[in-house]
Amino acid sequence: MKNLLVAFSILIILDLLTSQCANPLTPTGGPKDTIPPTLISSTPEDQSLLFDKTEIVLSFDERVTAEKLKSNLVITPIYESKFKTLVKKNIVTIQFEEDFEDSTTYTLNFFDGITDITEKNAAENLIIAFSTGNYIDSLSIIGAVKDLFSNKPMEKMIVGLYRITDSLDFKKDKPTYFTSTDEYGAFKLQNIKANNYRLLAFKDENRNLLFDAATEAYGFKADTLKLVESITDSLFIPSLQIDASSLEFISARPTGRYYEVKYTKQVVSFDYSNSDSLYLPAKIVGENKTLRFYNNDNVSDSTQTIVSVRDSLANSRSDTLYVMFKESSRKPEEYSLSLLPKNGQGLFPPYRFHINFSKPSTLIDSFFVRIPIDTLIELSPQPKDFTWNSNNTQFSFQLELDKKQLIDTITNYRSTLQLDSVNLDSLHLLIDQNLQRYNPEQFKMVIVDSAFISVEHDTSTSLSNSYKFGQTENYGLVRVQINTDHTSYRVQLMSREEVAAEMSNCSDCTFTNVKPGDYWVRVLIDSNQDGKWTIGNLIQNKEPEPVYYFPEETTLRANWEVELSYTL
Repeated sequence: MKNLLVAFSILIILDLLTSQCANPLTPTGGPKDTIPPTLISSTPEDQSLLFDKTEIVLSFDERVTAEKLKSNLVITPIYESKFKTLVKKNIVTIQFEEDFEDSTTYTLNFFDGITDITEKNAAENLIIAFSTGNYIDSLSIIGAVKDLFSNKPMEKMIVGLYRITDSLDFKKDKPTYFTSTDEYGAFKLQNIKANNYRLLAFKDENRNLLFDAATEAYGFKADTLKLVESITDSLFIPSLQIDASSLEFISARPTGRYYEVKYTKQVVSFDYSNSDSLYLPAKIVGENKTLRFYNNDNVSDSTQTIVSVRDSLANSRSDTLYVMFKESSRKPEEYSLSLLPKNGQGLFPPYRFHINFSKPSTLIDSFFVRIPIDTLIELSPQPKDFTWNSNNTQFSFQLELDKKQLIDTITNYRSTLQLDSVNLDSLHLLIDQNLQRYNPEQFKMVIVDSAFISVEHDTSTSLSNSYKFGQTENYGLVRVQINTDHTSYRVQLMSREEVAAEMSNCSDCTFTNVKPGDYWVRVLIDSNQDGKWTIGNLIQNKEPEPVYYFPEETTLRANWEVELSYTL
């Protein structure tokens, strides 16, 4: 009896030890586990035929977890049955509620859905394909999705193939086949059935496999993919973040002092015409989705007006409206203006300036520029080459001014001063001392007050910016040689993702007075030779015109010359 109790105690201790050893805790100490789990076997096996079950079993070489499987498992063609996942040590069982469609090839891509239990290393390239019929579809497509403007890879973009139908709508239809891009923007669609397809890549932010044209980045191929064999040459899909929804009219009515026309998306330009040829001042407001007309007392009754607007993708629409204004006690919107270039910038001739207004305006004083040198001395250069934009909210002009002119003005004025060395408080002496301290390397430009008047009879306030005369030795020169058969293109000198300078149709492009920094080159091709580069249009099934990228940065230092050469 004593021996029996001893044996029983030993069994209990062994069982406790065994259960503790089986507890899946992360071990402490030792080297970090970097090896992902490996699939040993599966039911069905990859490339199996005549599979008729609703349960899939995966066996791995170590203990795993599938807690991320719900959000990572991708099944194509699209199959939306609910499923539950059971994990027991190294075995993962997936049980679907509905049957798979008959005579169909399915591909299950697990992405990062199954990991080991220690360091969460995901099983790599875990893809299983099977057919419910006696034939497995074997066509495939490879490619990459990259940003249209920077050529940076677009990760986690849905790349979808859509069977072509008369009613195909990317915003309403889910893709037949789809996958997700990796960190390099690369993708592979496989086990595709021979057919005709359209391809769309999009950033599925709301994870519903439906393209939200207003908010999600996208790229597409305009040509129909007629798949009778695999596409082995990598497809390049340029992606852009822009509202691709249709431009729709919402409403048009008097609002306070104004008449406002609202649209579903941003508009970038507008035009109008009416039978009475009346001038109706207008501008785009309200997140650029509203066209506001101002009452300039030309309209006594409703005026039939055809209003045409365009969005950033060149979609346009025209609506016949009856513009009218009502009496209102609402105060006019605030009137403000700003001056470009910005304060403190270095300038090189020709000196071109721009004044932006918060509402349509008119110039009423053509002598509106002053260059103060002292409180009593100023230059009044005559601006020239006036231009207004289409809705009179930006005024541009040129100014002839140089450092020598300032120095000569100061010298001439000082020569006229009668200095009194005895009276140290002499006004002339104080002026002379101020002029001696004046720095001719820079100047202040003042736009005098009341030079402009708005459509609502506001007069402009004074505005000023200070500038420096650019000194060539503080800047550099970049010469870009372009070897190409293209005849219409734009060469852009890029600083990070900003355009620092650009030139058109040049084989030897010389960029002068470039700030020191790091630069790369981008070339936009005007393939239809209409004089401009176009961003494409999903609604019209037009891809963006080609872009060439030369992303290797070149460092430019002050007073340096850099020569670059590229072949397109």
